Amino acid sequence: MVRWSLKSRVVASTVVVVLLLAVLLILVARHYVFANLEDSLQAQQDAQVRLVAEQLDDKFEVRTVILRRLAEHLAPLLDRGPAELKRVAEEAAPAPELFDSVFLAWPDGKRAFDTRTIDADADVSDRQYFRDALRGASVVISEPVMTQVTGRPGVAMAIPVRSVDGRVRAVLVGRLDLRREDFLLALSRSRIGTTGTYCLVSSGRFPRYVVHVDSAKVLQPASSEDESCGTDTARSIWEFAWPTRPIVARHRLETAGWELVAALPAREAYSPITRARLRILTAVGAALAISGLLMWRVARRLLAPLESLERAVQESATDFSRCASLPTSRKDEIGSLARTFSTVMGQLAERTNFLLAARTLAEEREARIHAIANHIPDLVAYLDLDERYVFVNHAYEQRFGISADEIIGLTPLHLWGAAVYAKVIGPPLRLALSGELVKFEAEHLHENHPVCFDVTYQPAWSATADKVVGAHVFARDITAERQKMRSLEQTTMSDYLTGLLNRKGFDRRLESAMVQSEEGSKIMALLLVDIDNFKLVNDTYGHPVGDKLLNVVATRLKSCAGETCAVARVGGDEFAVILEDVLTSDAVLRVARAILSATCETFILNGYQIACSTSVGAALKNPCDNNTRNELLLKADTALYSAKHSGKARFILFGESQTVALDSNDRPRRD
Repeated sequence: MVRWSLKSRVVASTVVVVLLLAVLLILVARHYVFANLEDSLQAQQDAQVRLVAEQLDDKFEVRTVILRRLAEHLAPLLDRGPAELKRVAEEAAPAPELFDSVFLAWPDGKRAFDTRTIDADADVSDRQYFRDALRGASVVISEPVMTQVTGRPGVAMAIPVRSVDGRVRAVLVGRLDLRREDFLLALSRSRIGTTGTYCLVSSGRFPRYVVHVDSAKVLQPASSEDESCGTDTARSIWEFAWPTRPIVARHRLETAGWELVAALPAREAYSPITRARLRILTAVGAALAISGLLMWRVARRLLAPLESLERAVQESATDFSRCASLPTSRKDEIGSLARTFSTVMGQLAERTNFLLAARTLAEEREARIHAIANHIPDLVAYLDLDERYVFVNHAYEQRFGISADEIIGLTPLHLWGAAVYAKVIGPPLRLALSGELVKFEAEHLHENHPVCFDVTYQPAWSATADKVVGAHVFARDITAERQKMRSLEQTTMSDYLTGLLNRKGFDRRLESAMVQSEEGSKIMALLLVDIDNFKLVNDTYGHPVGDKLLNVVATRLKSCAGETCAVARVGGDEFAVILEDVLTSDAVLRVARAILSATCETFILNGYQIACSTSVGAALKNPCDNNTRNELLLKADTALYSAKHSGKARFILFGESQTVALDSNDRPRRD
């Protein structure tokens, strides 16, 4: 970027002020010159248009006088025949030279004669000029029309022919071709100046062009007010500087009531001041250049001491010892400025030394804190308000396999992934950035292995403690601790003999299944399985064989229930199966059949062939049921009791009459 010196700015400001004053003076002068020239041109053009209008009035007046004399000459001859009247009209001088044709019409509109050959039955009773003349108007000039015979614009002049007693006995009409050489043709060819034009506009409600420089516009509609021959433009506030509106003069004809308009284009009208514009601009530019050069030399001389001060100040910025060269001994404003600057630089030197010492101490403390953080195995980080990492310790490098410099600038969304961010990191981080201390435990998959962290998000406040500027992150990996806890919990909830859930594990799993059934609007089932005659096996073969039988039955129950279902040993020879997401009772029936079939086989244990069977009782829980865990257990136990007392080796579903039992041929015998 170009740096303007004070000297340059002073010169530029002076030149701009002079330029503005010069432009203002030029505009004011131009305005007065324009106004005087406009008034002069308008007066000249008004006088010229008035003169031309008077000439046109004279032409109409001459024709009116001739037509009136012919009407007075024909008045006493109206009783004669049409041929006689026509002969008199044709011999009348100078009517044939001034009119294209003359005809006499009776009050009914029928023509007595016409000096031009036309249809003998032609009727003019519908013509407005005829009606006006018939009503007694002294002279009537019609609206201009395109004549059918010649195809040229023309008008009709009508004079009433009166009898001795003043009655209108006929109307004498003279036709005029508007393009006659001795009438208006010369007007259409005339010019105002070099490029100005005339136009003649008829009167009435619907004025038309009678004469126009563009022949195609003749008899076309014209403006009823302020007609300018189609050359007018809107007036601008800068009209005096760049004139665009023509000089327009108007004068109304006394005889026909038409308006004569003359328009002189602005380019020609104001050409004198337009030609002078370039010379004025050249003179102003030269004056500004000379003024700028003079101002530059004056400013350079006046500002030389200030430039010396500037150099001394710039050198002092890098070397405090250069302050001694400042012109502090001067008695003017520059000396005062130098003394003030020297004082400020002394204070700045003291503060700079203090800040450097404070900065060194802060860097040492920061390095110590970073060293401590980097030796901590936990994840330690700092995020700004845009959720971007500003600091991470070495634990992040070890976990993600990239350097801290590569992590800084990333967001948790990019570093941990969209799934972990949306589920684990995002919501609590937003709470922390809003000013809330957040502590939680989070578990997610890392390299297909579950990991668990104890996380703390602590808001970082500004120096004034009025707004949050970021968040400190502390995350401790507690995966091993959680696994030990789960292993210990698994031990306390597993049956020591079969490896199935024990009573405690069963109660917890049943409670969870009932909650999920209610929240997910799904059916679940509880099956209680009891080994028939198990006491007899213990009494006959001993407890070791009985324990092996329990293990075999447990294994077969797990295979029948499937991996998603929970199987527990809830008593000595009693088992429970929890089925979730049950669609209908048929699904429960299929599992029960499988259990009955799998447990009603001959087992060879310690060399003994042992025949065994089981009884199964089940109960369903619908989402709309309000059954408690004990109520569900009671229903299943009631169904099991019914199966035992109905012959054993069978399945009964609580609340249904259906009973499923194995055929006697399928039941093996016990030796």
